[in-house]
Amino acid sequence: MDGWQRDIEEMADPRRTNRHTVWTLLSSGLLFFTLTTGFYVSTVSSGSSSTPAPYDLLLVLTMGFTFAVGLRFPKDLRMPAILWGLLLLGYAFSGIGALYIERVTDFILVSTYLVLSMFFFAALVAANPERNLAIIWWAYTLAAAIAAAIGCAAYFGLMPNAETFLKFSRVRSTFNDPNVFGPFLVGPILFLIYRLSMSSQRRDLLLVPVVGLLFLGILLSFSRGAWGNLILAGGIFLVLTWMTASSARQIARLTLAVSLIGVLAACVVAWALSSDLVSELFEERFSLTQSYDVSEEGGRFAVQEQAIQTILNKPFGIGPSQWAKIIGVDPHNVYLNVFLAGGWLSGAAFLVLMASTIFLGFRTCFVQTPFQGLQIVAVATFTAHAAEAFIIDIDNWRHVYLLMGLVWGGIAYVRINSAVADREAPSVAARPGQIDGFAA
Repeated sequence: MDGWQRDIEEMADPRRTNRHTVWTLLSSGLLFFTLTTGFYVSTVSSGSSSTPAPYDLLLVLTMGFTFAVGLRFPKDLRMPAILWGLLLLGYAFSGIGALYIERVTDFILVSTYLVLSMFFFAALVAANPERNLAIIWWAYTLAAAIAAAIGCAAYFGLMPNAETFLKFSRVRSTFNDPNVFGPFLVGPILFLIYRLSMSSQRRDLLLVPVVGLLFLGILLSFSRGAWGNLILAGGIFLVLTWMTASSARQIARLTLAVSLIGVLAACVVAWALSSDLVSELFEERFSLTQSYDVSEEGGRFAVQEQAIQTILNKPFGIGPSQWAKIIGVDPHNVYLNVFLAGGWLSGAAFLVLMASTIFLGFRTCFVQTPFQGLQIVAVATFTAHAAEAFIIDIDNWRHVYLLMGLVWGGIAYVRINSAVADREAPSVAARPGQIDGFAA
């Protein structure tokens, strides 16, 4: 009823409608520009990971402006809000007795900002998924294409100061680390594959070279996590898309698009491996374990064993951003890292949050909505990132909070519309000439 009253008011006052349209266009344009700058998040030159990138400052401005012109948090985001609140509470409580107390404040501030960004993206999707998802995914894809272009150009020496965008002969592009740059490209690859599988316009064939560029970027990051991330996300995407396809024609189009992209990826890999430098590094990286994984002193697995023992002995945690300072190396497992930083309270909240995001996200993939395909892309990408989190810390990756926000936005939208449908069901059934609430 409120929505009907608002429509009547806007019809009575065209100036209000015009103002609303202007504010909507401004917020949409600001959102697109902000997300496009997401390709540049490097803080290496500043020497501090807590230093904000241009994307962070723009996102804070975008969030403030968008909420000022009418965006609201839907009540259906209460579950992740409670879980994030418990996690941050665990951080704050464990930080009281931290050895390096000066590191706690920065960590909690950054974490709070990232959590708020997740809710912002979720609120955008829940409010208007068709418009806002298009803006978000195209801007994200453009940012990924720019980052991949810079990284690939640097790797082959096609730009000045190329070494700035490399780390240990691996492409990091405009990110701090190749292991962040590679996974950043996974979502846009799935988005473009979905777009190609659904489009019948010839102009969309121009997206094929972009997919090839993103594949090359992931390959040259030489990140085992990114490679596995892409394979897992792609597998989940294919299975969910085939299971939810509404016709044999849709399955055939998807199969054709995936086959063509598979051939393209094989060609990209074959061309890249024709370079001796690429093939040598690929052979070195293409293994399940590296020397620094199995080293008895300071190796990844040894550090993780030590972290598990610390978690059992200190149920209240040792405080945020303390482990690497004390031991000298991160555990490279975000689940262990959260337990270490915030104790069992933060760790349990984080486990429930990740599990509920994946479980509820998968359920919404089987609900027919105008954005069902994009929900599958978001859920597949986020699930692969959650799996990669067992071998690397992803809790400060900005795009992970974007992906989580997209998944929860879809969950909230489905819940809101299901509740509305349940309330209106008796009146709808009593009206002749309507089918499922829509005019026949």
